Amino acid sequence: MQVRPVVRLIINAMVIALLVLFGNAMTPEPGQSSGNGNPAILLLIPLCILFVVMVFQWIRIFKAMTLSLKLLPQMVLALAGYIIAGYVYQLHKLDIYREIQAEAIELRWGEVDWHYIESITSGILSIHMNNQFFNLNTYFMMVAFSLLLCFLYRWIHGVRNGSQVVE
Repeated sequence: MQVRPVVRLIINAMVIALLVLFGNAMTPEPGQSSGNGNPAILLLIPLCILFVVMVFQWIRIFKAMTLSLKLLPQMVLALAGYIIAGYVYQLHKLDIYREIQAEAIELRWGEVDWHYIESITSGILSIHMNNQFFNLNTYFMMVAFSLLLCFLYRWIHGVRNGSQVVE
């Protein structure tokens, strides 16, 4: 295996991590008002491009390796399980975040407005949701999904060629 593709992958992963952390940092404190709009949405453009690049980087790295067609489905299932578990964990963290918002709003205004909390914690357009979309869990889910796509590609490519070993 060549070193350069691995170094490029590490650099790409670090840039993605920095963008994710930057998006997380754009979240206002619980209970604070925010302006209209969410500039962190613009981070999705470079993140999508870097994600596609990462998939191709994984494919290039694993192209040089021999992988058993029996191992690939197991890897796909393990990564899919990890992504599902990460999604469920993120839903749990969203419930906790809504409670934190409720406590902060109650401290500031004396009462909890659940309609307001639901409105600021529903969807990607709310700046209050940045820490739910841009965090370490979603970063690792993104890396796992890129690997999943790589292994699916290798699996499908290997089955289509009718070989027992993907080269």
